[in-house]
Amino acid sequence: MLIKYIIMQYKKIKITYCLFLKSLIICLFLYMFTLCNVSNAEATYRLAENDLIQMAVNYFSLVQGTSVVEFSEVMLSLNVPPSDLAKITWVCSKKEHVLLALSETDKVIYGGWMVATGRNPGQKLKVGDMRTPEGVFYVKSIEDSSFWGSYVDKATKERIGYGPYFIRLETGWKGIGIHGTDDEHLHEIGTDASHGCIRMANDDLLEVVSMSMKGQKVVILESLN
Repeated sequence: MLIKYIIMQYKKIKITYCLFLKSLIICLFLYMFTLCNVSNAEATYRLAENDLIQMAVNYFSLVQGTSVVEFSEVMLSLNVPPSDLAKITWVCSKKEHVLLALSETDKVIYGGWMVATGRNPGQKLKVGDMRTPEGVFYVKSIEDSSFWGSYVDKATKERIGYGPYFIRLETGWKGIGIHGTDDEHLHEIGTDASHGCIRMANDDLLEVVSMSMKGQKVVILESLN
């Protein structure tokens, strides 16, 4: 009887241990899943400070033509005084897949982020050509797009979101702007992936919106080099 009792207790302990082990594995899986989701939601593609300054140097040199701007001439400021918001020019380079916030008059760079631009290279020529228009434009409006949901790409059947805001640009083309994306398409940041808009990570977009206002100048270039 004693042996039988010991065997029964051993089986109970074994079953309890197995259940505990399964529960532990499930908890670990849920923790890792949550960790991955948080990582995606908080993803940022901000450029390093030296890269920011070099990009600004390249742009200022292009604007001034033959006069080459030195690295030491450009200032970096991570805070924009409210009085200077109107001075901000947004510069997007399609080849480098970057969006810069800078002041042309003061030679100050406020920030820069990796973005996705149109799937096809070159100047936009017609609706639906998947190109980001090049030229000098202006911010038309800043709209809450969090309730817009997502749209389906007819070509690939992908479902893509706009993120929390849509910065509409006055380009002469309907529906061109700067907007966010969803977690499933974060890997496309830094590539030719959009329908023609400038697409970026949602956290970066929030930073851009905090520095944006109607009427700001927006320059979209093929390349900064």
